[in-house]
Amino acid sequence: MIKFFRKIRQNLLSEGNTGKYLKYAIGEIVLVVIGILIALQINNWNEGNKEDISAKVLAKSLIQDLTKDVEFLSDATNFSAFKIKECDELFDILKTPITDWDKERFYEKVNIVGQSNPFFPTNGTYQQIITTGSLKYFDQSISNELNAYNMNIEQVRYWSEAEDKTLWLMADILWKGINVQALGEIRFDNQTNNPRYIRIKDESIDEFSNYIAGVKTYRSKTLNEYKEQLTLAQKIISLLKSEYNIN
Repeated sequence: MIKFFRKIRQNLLSEGNTGKYLKYAIGEIVLVVIGILIALQINNWNEGNKEDISAKVLAKSLIQDLTKDVEFLSDATNFSAFKIKECDELFDILKTPITDWDKERFYEKVNIVGQSNPFFPTNGTYQQIITTGSLKYFDQSISNELNAYNMNIEQVRYWSEAEDKTLWLMADILWKGINVQALGEIRFDNQTNNPRYIRIKDESIDEFSNYIAGVKTYRSKTLNEYKEQLTLAQKIISLLKSEYNIN
């Protein structure tokens, strides 16, 4: 093809027809430019198509990860509300003289209040997206929600860690004053014949009550963050399904 065009140019020059040669040269340049533009357009289309395919694959994986988070957060939200209620009931026990405490009820409340269920997000796909720079494949609104979701995880972690520190302080008093083995068996729903004695010193009751108040406060904060995290996860799942037509 190149030889064909070269022969035409040579014939025009040999005939001395400069005007036709210039017109032909300009036409040839135009054809080359058009060819380049078409090639670029095809390349851009191919790249865009690849990105769309990659985005859909990642979207499916994100939905799987977020669905696991939704399951945890739903359970954690319900448990957190229950734990806050148990804190209040434990307060009622602590307000009475220790000699009047219902040991079985006390152990049951301490079992719930002393439990920790930190949130470990299923974020493998998100980390892959960030590491590979694939966030650009997604619509800006989806990118914003993904970033907000992962930023909020830090809030959840902050209050959860604050609660865990308080639980350890509370445990120091409990370990010295109750049958820890019996408490462990109760927690794991095992039958226990261990005595449920209570030997918490009177001067430790106020300190213990303060720790319970701290646990309740931090769990209330965590509950709010769990609810927000759950709402964000459900919203992102809905956006991804709608954007990429995923059932």
